[in-house]
Amino acid sequence: MNKVQAFKPIHFFQRGGRKIVTPVDDATAQAQLNRPATNLPLIHAIARAFYWAKLIDLGIASSGSEIAEKEGLDPSTVNERLRLALLSPAIVESILNGTQPQELTMQWLTRNTFPSDWEKQKSLFRSRQEKDTLESC
Repeated sequence: MNKVQAFKPIHFFQRGGRKIVTPVDDATAQAQLNRPATNLPLIHAIARAFYWAKLIDLGIASSGSEIAEKEGLDPSTVNERLRLALLSPAIVESILNGTQPQELTMQWLTRNTFPSDWEKQKSLFRSRQEKDTLESC
């Protein structure tokens, strides 16, 4: 006897104290599957970098080493992550939207150097994205 299995995604909602289960239509499920994935560790690292840069700009901390000491981190880690505050707004936005090149990860950003000039960054990461596109074909 042949068996047929079907999978139907569902959503759970809570209204008041009651849990409600609703089926998801196929278009919604497909849209969720096609949605770009965000890189949460990278987003958190960028947020910390901007926070630390603000501490230095305001004079609350004088250097990355001082921030590392206060937060109990290795100075090289803080200084590596502080570089993320130099990323162009367009690249930060693409990371937040999940549309950055696939290879643009926290690991890549800490192991490789990138220019501080935003236009040069754009061309560097555009070439990386084109490389990703060609490799996926």
